[in-house]
Amino acid sequence: MIKGIALVLLAFALPCILGSCGGKQLPLDEEEFRALLIDMHRVDGTLAVNKRSGRSNELRNYAYYNDLFKKYGISRSDFDTCMYYYSARNVEFSAMYDFIVDSLNRELTVLDKWIQELKANDSVNYFPTRLDTVALDTLRLDSVVTVVVDSIVPGLYKFSTTLQFDSLTRSRSRRIVSFFVSADGKDTLRARNIMVYPDTLERDYNWSQYADSVYSRLVIRFMEAIPEDERPKVYRNGKVVKGEKEKLYDLEDFGGRAWNNQLFRPYISRSTEERLKQSLRR
Repeated sequence: MIKGIALVLLAFALPCILGSCGGKQLPLDEEEFRALLIDMHRVDGTLAVNKRSGRSNELRNYAYYNDLFKKYGISRSDFDTCMYYYSARNVEFSAMYDFIVDSLNRELTVLDKWIQELKANDSVNYFPTRLDTVALDTLRLDSVVTVVVDSIVPGLYKFSTTLQFDSLTRSRSRRIVSFFVSADGKDTLRARNIMVYPDTLERDYNWSQYADSVYSRLVIRFMEAIPEDERPKVYRNGKVVKGEKEKLYDLEDFGGRAWNNQLFRPYISRSTEERLKQSLRR
């Protein structure tokens, strides 16, 4: 693929064949030209990604290459001259591209290793396995259960759980509340509240929330009572019953359980992290 790109670069240089170096000193020596080609392949990779994501722009694409020419202190004509000169010497040009391919492959190997290290946390479940002496693989929901996750570090957190009850009710007067807390306890960042539907069928619940370095602890409260003024209205025959809100049900009557509790911190790109930081609402 990289040598294929070289042919494209050579095609750009064809207009200068009739006016080649003519004995003049080359704008770039072999080492400088080799470095320029490596940078150009990096730009090609960036433009390919932009094209696949729909962010390609012809004017911006030219700007990428023009910036490279400025970096090396040459013009487009100087580049064409060098390209023609070196490509006309097949043995030297082939050796040059062997070096370029090897350099880029080594860069990709280092980058892949770095990304794999960053992604290592993707498979770590931060949800605690024990609360005092009680195992947390299954939580009994016959009362409000509070789980605290310490040592929170900056990142995007994704929480999920599965709930099931022995009895069924239409009342939606309880919820799962989650919030991040600063080290001094003065700053709180709330994740999305989840309204719980007591059902004899399994139901999955989840949220995702980015937390920055301000926060050091996460609190998750299962089956917290929704304040009466925030509870859903009561409907009868398709109409709202004025002044009535759903009643709070007794957890002991429903035999609820929560399991498959997971809290992951997946790897995110730097640009995504910056966007999430800017969207934080404290």
